[in-house]
Amino acid sequence: MNILRLILPLLLLPASGFPAEVYIGVEGARASAKRAIGLSAFTPENPQRPDDAETGARLREVLRSDLLSSRYFDVIEGTDLPGEGAGAVEAWKTAGAAFLLSAKSAQAQDIATLSVKIVDTASGAALLERYYRQNTRFWRMLAHKAADDAVRQLTGRAGIAHTQIAFINDQTGAKELYLADYDGENARRATSYKALTLFPRFSPDGKQIAFTSYKGGNPDLFLYNLEKGSARAVSERQGLNVVGGFSPDGAKIAVTMSAQKNPNIFILTLADGKALRATSHFGVDSSPTFSPDGEQIAFVSDRAGNPQVHVQELSTGRVKRLTRLNWCDSPAWSPSGEWIAFTGRANPKDKMDVFLVDVTGGRIIQLTHGEGSNEDPSWSPDSRFLAFTSTRSGRRQVFVMDADGSAPHPLADVPGNSSTPSWGP
Repeated sequence: MNILRLILPLLLLPASGFPAEVYIGVEGARASAKRAIGLSAFTPENPQRPDDAETGARLREVLRSDLLSSRYFDVIEGTDLPGEGAGAVEAWKTAGAAFLLSAKSAQAQDIATLSVKIVDTASGAALLERYYRQNTRFWRMLAHKAADDAVRQLTGRAGIAHTQIAFINDQTGAKELYLADYDGENARRATSYKALTLFPRFSPDGKQIAFTSYKGGNPDLFLYNLEKGSARAVSERQGLNVVGGFSPDGAKIAVTMSAQKNPNIFILTLADGKALRATSHFGVDSSPTFSPDGEQIAFVSDRAGNPQVHVQELSTGRVKRLTRLNWCDSPAWSPSGEWIAFTGRANPKDKMDVFLVDVTGGRIIQLTHGEGSNEDPSWSPDSRFLAFTSTRSGRRQVFVMDADGSAPHPLADVPGNSSTPSWGP
């Protein structure tokens, strides 16, 4: 969703209504050589209990998918290979596995458990032994946690299997806030405002989501608490209160406000609600995103004509223009600090696509190439993947791709139109 193209209609919208409707070279997630991990059949804690075996089979399938999705591993499977006991490690080594992951599973009433062991097949040394316990309502989280621990132990990098993606969807007839697991499972609606809700942004700790909503008639800024399942108003200033992004410490939010008529960028402190003006320009400055060190913001401005991506040092106010395309919008600074993803088009008749620009403005890389309209990029916490909105399938859906533009796929088959994803930590 193009923010600048949305802002003018929002300014004219009556109060009572709403529209109907890294780790990266440029190679992305595939940059590092994969290592083979053997995944044995999970052993039920009690073979006499069918629930133990069924839980193990389900957990293994999710864990397998997580390991493959990480792009760090090739998964070797062999139903005839033992998961434990004499000769197990040597058998998997012969099959080509550098590591062997085995597990035991159990389910008792409303509790599911998983005991995971990872062995280096070259030395026979145990690299990870961990026990997980979870309410059966959230059984998938057992596998996600095990996958992330495996990634960290074997690569030294944080995994993302436990993360969530927030987005906006209109299947109810109004645009509401939704959440889904990083793999598209467990999609669910978070708000029921029956009003225009826009631009979700996860807080750095993953506990809150900032968004803009017309639930009170004005485009106000809200904070949704994931633990409580409720939201509170943060800024109800007259005019636009459009979310940009959180500061790295989570104490501030960059916001586009229009209380002074022209939309400009303000830095809102959550503790006291005070808003400090960051830009002052005749025209539109919007879509702010903090740098990982919190010392700069990237944003879009039409000060030079068509909207372009700019970077501003917050301490000095010094501004540098990074792009010179026909149109740019929705910048998102990578957690690694190296790149800024944005929506853009090189020529007036082009469809909107996702691009990268380095922080010097010296290099621009186009990631999508007119497969529908592609907008709203959001980085995974490890800077190796991007979520974005695309119409390539005939309606707006959230897609995920590697940070080099490869392997695009829908996040989930959610009815209606989905847009503006935000990838949580």
